[in-house]
Amino acid sequence: MMKKTVQALFVLTALFWSTGGAQARDLLQNLGADVFALAGGSTIVDAQYFYSAQRLYHTRFEPDYKYTLGVSVPWGKMLSFETAFTAGPNNLVLTNVDIFPHVGVVYPVNDYVGSLAAVVHGGSVRAPKVHLHFRPYAEAGIEYDRFSPTSAAISYAYNYGWASTSTTNMTHNDKFGMNVGVGLDHRLSKRLTFRVDMRDHITSSPAFGIQRAVTPVSLNYGIYPVKGRANNMVYEAGFIYHLGKF
Repeated sequence: MMKKTVQALFVLTALFWSTGGAQARDLLQNLGADVFALAGGSTIVDAQYFYSAQRLYHTRFEPDYKYTLGVSVPWGKMLSFETAFTAGPNNLVLTNVDIFPHVGVVYPVNDYVGSLAAVVHGGSVRAPKVHLHFRPYAEAGIEYDRFSPTSAAISYAYNYGWASTSTTNMTHNDKFGMNVGVGLDHRLSKRLTFRVDMRDHITSSPAFGIQRAVTPVSLNYGIYPVKGRANNMVYEAGFIYHLGKF
C-alpha cells in the first residue's frame, strides 16, 4: 500500500513538471504557494514497561532520520497554511529487564505522517526584499500517523515471538494526532528561503496489534499493555522555494 502511494506521488510529480502540467504550475503561482523540502532526525519518546510471564520488559524507539515534503499557502501577511508528508524509520527495541546485560531485540519500524498546520510568522510572509535576520514562527495542526513495522519485523515477531511468547502477530498502527512547533526562516533571495524547524508530533502510544500470542497459555500471557502518549520530536532544516508572483 505504502509502496504504491509513493509510486503514485512520483508519477504525479513527473506530470506536474511536464509540459502538460503547465496549468497546475500556473495555479500554484496564482495562489502564491511555496514548496519546501526538509531533512533531519527524530526521537520518539514513548518508553513502556510491562510484564509478560512474570518477567519485566521495556520498549523504546531508536532515534533516526526524517525527511519532509510539503506545500505552504499564505493567508495574509502573518499567517500561512501548510500540508506536509514526513517519513523515516524509528525502530522499536524490546528489552528483557530481568536479564543483564540488557540487549534489546530490534523490530524495524517506519513512521509516516501526513499533517495540516497553521503557521503564524513573526514578519511578513511575502516580504520582497532579502532580510539579514531570521524570521521566527510558531505552528499547530492536526495529523494522521502510521507506525508501520517492516516485513522483517512482522516475520521475526511471527517466527520468534515477542517478549515471553513464542509467536505473535504484529501489524501497523494508524493514529490521529496533533503537532506543535517553532522554527526560523531566513530569506536568501526572492525565491529561496532557508528553514530550521522543530515539531512535536503527538499521538497515543502505538501497540502494533500485539495483544496476545497466537496460542496463548493464559489471558495475560504475551499482552503488551501500552498506555500513554507518544511524542515524536522531529528536528529538520531545509529550503523553501516560492512559486508565486511578488
